[in-house]
Amino acid sequence: MPHKNMGHWRSLISGQNAEYVPTHSIEELVERRNRGASMFARLNVNLPDVAQHHEKVVMRSDGRPTPSAEIYVPHGQGPFPVLLHIHGGGWFTGSAEGERKLAMQFCAGGFVVVNLNYALAPEHPYPKGLEDCVYAARWIMGNIARYGGDPTRLIIGGGSAGGNLSACTTLALHGSDEGLDGADLAGIAVKFSGAVLQFGVLDVPRWLHEPHYYAGTSEIYVISYLGMNFTDKIRWPLVSPVHNPHLAKMPPVYLSCGDEDAFLSHTLTMANALTLVDVPTTVSVVEGADHEFLKIPDVVEQAGPERERIIAWMHRRTRR
Repeated sequence: MPHKNMGHWRSLISGQNAEYVPTHSIEELVERRNRGASMFARLNVNLPDVAQHHEKVVMRSDGRPTPSAEIYVPHGQGPFPVLLHIHGGGWFTGSAEGERKLAMQFCAGGFVVVNLNYALAPEHPYPKGLEDCVYAARWIMGNIARYGGDPTRLIIGGGSAGGNLSACTTLALHGSDEGLDGADLAGIAVKFSGAVLQFGVLDVPRWLHEPHYYAGTSEIYVISYLGMNFTDKIRWPLVSPVHNPHLAKMPPVYLSCGDEDAFLSHTLTMANALTLVDVPTTVSVVEGADHEFLKIPDVVEQAGPERERIIAWMHRRTRR
């Protein structure tokens, strides 16, 4: 079951006791970005061996800084399957740098990985971050071959808010992207071979009603992303993917969550919703794991084996 507050998983990530201090305002969220960024960046030691590592790959030609990405290419003979990896951080923080080691581990498993930076709230509220993710998926269609990737074998995945954006990006491109600005890539078709949703925020109303260790702060995250008048938006199909009417159009889905994570109920609810519409669904509930556990296999015993299960599943989904 979830711990009493976020201090537990944050302590595991930071390697030291992380006192839990609730966030009371949007301004405090923004102030905490740097601290959160350094907490995850410290994990970037003993990085996996990959053939190529490209930083600050800019995707748009109109001067907008996002989406941008780090792109990693594995050793071997391509073309390789591709993973679009979307970071978490409550929609207001996080970065490709903070996900670098995990994303490179996926690359070492045989995937060209596009590790994405997208626009962050509250400066860029919904749908800007989602539009960046959709744009990046379309950009991959026309550009990833230059990095040895095969765009016809494309997986999308991410954790926490990145799990939300991964699901919503898939639903926008497989179902309906009505209301989103596609910019110069509008209309380009994308077909995902699978989606890996790691401890995702998949049901925003549930997060507000059953916050667990996010009690008192979940509203702040949601206001940052959706604005003060959020109550009419939390069930929007590209905000809470579990409520999307196009769920049947999802590709095969792998749902991963720890049994100590506050978002476990989201994973189980999404699994139920997907199976009701006959989407091939794999559910992995990892014993002894809290939020963001995949990033700390040296601390959480089952993190490494779970990552390998995810890699094996992605290869099965992208087999020629």
